[in-house]
Amino acid sequence: MRAQLLHLSGPHRGETTTYGRRLRLRIGTAPDATLRFPQRAHVAKNHAEITFAEAECSFHLTALEGRVFVNGWEVREVILEHNDLLEIGLNGPKLRFHIPAGSTCKPVRQMLRDAHQVRRESGLLAFAHALQRDLLFQSSWQARLVMGVLVVAVAFGAAYMGGTVGTQRTTKRQESFRQQQANSWTVQMTALREQLQKQLEEFRHAQAGHASREELAELRSDLARRAQVVDTLVAGDQALQRVLDVYSRGVCLIHGVFALQRPPDEQNAASQESQEPLFQLEYFGSGFLVTAEGHVITNRHVAEPWSNDETAAQLLAQGLTPHFVELTASFPGREPVPVDPATIRLSTEGVDVAVLQVRVEGVPVLPLYEGDVRAFRGGHVILLGYPTGLNGVLARAEPDLVADVLAHATDTRTLIIELAARGAIAPVITQGALNEVRERRLVYDAETTFGGSGGPVFGPDGTVIGVNFAITRGFGGSNFGVPIKFAQRLLP
Repeated sequence: MRAQLLHLSGPHRGETTTYGRRLRLRIGTAPDATLRFPQRAHVAKNHAEITFAEAECSFHLTALEGRVFVNGWEVREVILEHNDLLEIGLNGPKLRFHIPAGSTCKPVRQMLRDAHQVRRESGLLAFAHALQRDLLFQSSWQARLVMGVLVVAVAFGAAYMGGTVGTQRTTKRQESFRQQQANSWTVQMTALREQLQKQLEEFRHAQAGHASREELAELRSDLARRAQVVDTLVAGDQALQRVLDVYSRGVCLIHGVFALQRPPDEQNAASQESQEPLFQLEYFGSGFLVTAEGHVITNRHVAEPWSNDETAAQLLAQGLTPHFVELTASFPGREPVPVDPATIRLSTEGVDVAVLQVRVEGVPVLPLYEGDVRAFRGGHVILLGYPTGLNGVLARAEPDLVADVLAHATDTRTLIIELAARGAIAPVITQGALNEVRERRLVYDAETTFGGSGGPVFGPDGTVIGVNFAITRGFGGSNFGVPIKFAQRLLP
């Protein structure tokens, strides 16, 4: 790994010096300093030192006898990144730190071996993070290009294969769900119809036999109770149909890209180099429309994704600032609409909910439950969302459609546009039982996974009782939602 220093000001301005891999660079005015400045340059005798840490494959800058500023921030010790702006002393010489293109600490083969060791100890997610960091920070640009092409090819290939294998599986599951609901309702209605017929015959017999007033009153009360049960079943079936046929069109796929970059230096605010992002991540989530003015409820970690990412958290702690590169919401049958980040409102009550606003017309507004959710404990719930993001959408689409879409798409944004134009964007619908109702969370066994965050949880009456926010990894029997009352408090 080599390093370069480009002198922007000071006695060596305009010079670029390249240093070898085994670097121990002493900066100062001392005669034996590696990078020597004259006495009048506001530099101490042994001002600072840059060393290369072989184990970490990183350059460390340490202030010794003088003050050092990195990108406008005074530091005592810091890990240097490509393109950092160094200032040696207050108003002293300024240098730009570069890692030349092609510099690498590890060959790709070693990166894969290290990542596999991480996987054995910490799992597949840690494997992905380790390999990602090595490819981003310890590989040559040629390796990054090749691996990027391979990743895109594998992702699209998996999505295409998922379209062939997953379509039949998901379609059968959805049809089974609908058939199960219809069969259950038919059985209950048949049983109640038989009971009502029996009660009516008893009632007529009692009238003909001149039964007492108390007996007639009891029979009337029993008939009224059973009629109410029938009405409840009918209403529940209608609510289910509304969720499937109407309210599902109000559930959107949220696609975002955010970046982290260093804050602009006061004296170099116009420099384009200082504005280049050091970290960028793409993600998916779910949301649902709740007002005619375009308010969409989702999770906080969907509206503020950097708050839930370990790598981003480490970079934020170093002073980087986040911003959205892209943020859109795609409703079934509609083109993606942009989301203005300024409209985002985050809950301050320690729960994972947020509200954002979009401009959209003709999309159904989902009804929110106003009562005590504990009344539904043990009842059926219906969960809608976009688990696995675009992979789930592609897996449920017809193979010919997937092939056509992938042929026209050039990136994720155009892929979503192509899918929307063909009416292929629709939420996944699963059902389960509401097992627990707590003050800040609902526990249910309706299946979902990442990407389904922010989707609505419907109660048996067809109103939204919660916002899906977390899963139990490796076990589908306990997934979690935030009670809808916390999201309602964020609405106008």
